[in-house]
Amino acid sequence: MNQTARIISIYAADTSGVCSALYEYGGMTVIHDASGCNSTYTTHDEPRWYDKKSMMFISGLTEKDAVMGNDDRFMEDLIVAANELKPAFIALCASPLPAMIGTDLEAIAYAVETETGIPSFAVKTNGMQSYITGAGNAFLELAKKFANSDENELCQPTSNPYVFNAQALKLMFGTKLPTAVSANTDNDFPKPQEDTFKKIKVNLLGVTPLDYPTKESIDSLLKFIKESGFELNACVGVDTNLSEFKNIKKAEVNLLLSSCGKPLADYLFSEYKIPFVKGVPYGLGFSDKIKDALIKACESGENIDATEGFREAGSVAILGESIMSASLASALLLDKGIKANVLETVGDGDFEILKSFDISCDDEKILENELKKYDVIIGDPLFKPICADKKFIELPHEAFSGRCFTKNAPNLIYTSIDKFI
Repeated sequence: MNQTARIISIYAADTSGVCSALYEYGGMTVIHDASGCNSTYTTHDEPRWYDKKSMMFISGLTEKDAVMGNDDRFMEDLIVAANELKPAFIALCASPLPAMIGTDLEAIAYAVETETGIPSFAVKTNGMQSYITGAGNAFLELAKKFANSDENELCQPTSNPYVFNAQALKLMFGTKLPTAVSANTDNDFPKPQEDTFKKIKVNLLGVTPLDYPTKESIDSLLKFIKESGFELNACVGVDTNLSEFKNIKKAEVNLLLSSCGKPLADYLFSEYKIPFVKGVPYGLGFSDKIKDALIKACESGENIDATEGFREAGSVAILGESIMSASLASALLLDKGIKANVLETVGDGDFEILKSFDISCDDEKILENELKKYDVIIGDPLFKPICADKKFIELPHEAFSGRCFTKNAPNLIYTSIDKFI
């Protein structure tokens, strides 16, 4: 039977992706389900559950309400909870049953927002897709609700008649300002030239604990941004808040770190002309390539795949999410001269980054046969049982094995990968 896993694990569901993406933004996220989805998420997929508070709930859908199509109790519960807890927003997502019977979560969200005045929205899920779809849709809906352009901020007055707002200057001149104009001060005009050009502001997109569960990985990403001479505008998903998210449109370029951020990256490019670079700064050589790509994207306004030109087919297989796996393959080639193929195993996400010698395969039996072609396999430890006697290098993935191996996860971001392989 295709798409049946009898040995290996499965990836976190789309509902977990929604909760993970919205966890730190002060909203109330509700999974419309009878029971189970919320406990699965908090038990297996959310390392922040014991350290940071968040309003994650389940609706408690009953068989009677499902059969009769009664949404009134759900809406009443939402309104009561919202009036008591005062969340910044309300996000609704569906498990398989509400999706199957066609529950109109968008209409429910509209009714709740009308009644409470609290911004509310539905995130498209059905409990049968991967975390990538859920997180991606959640980030996108959050942006549509809170990152809309505000014409009043383009040319705000200052006490200095010679100083323009930075956003207005960006619209007129692009990312680099003319040397005669300062964009960030009310002090005397003109400013020294060293203050004229500001650091490039970068958003980190697609950062959730399902892909980046350890503090070390987040710290390394922030270190990469700082030491590369950029300024962090927003880290979307982790160590963040809603105020920071509202400013995502003020960045000059986005760094897309996983497929979870792809819908948001596309939206920001379409609506605000902010280009993005695909790639994770693994190793040292590839980190330099990403730095160069961010600068180039900012100057050209074009989206860039940082792995382009740094991939070759080989006898090493990397299992996992596409952007992270392709980035690791590029890092191995640049830092170690090792050629690797990507076996994208989620069956979801960004397939454009894959090369002709890569494959996407979420079927256990097909994947097991495909792995026989390789000498070395890199992936989550739960893939090991289908890898026969091949050399296996463990690279834990929270979205696949939960918290089982998080403590053993190596940090490969912006550091030497000599000890890894």
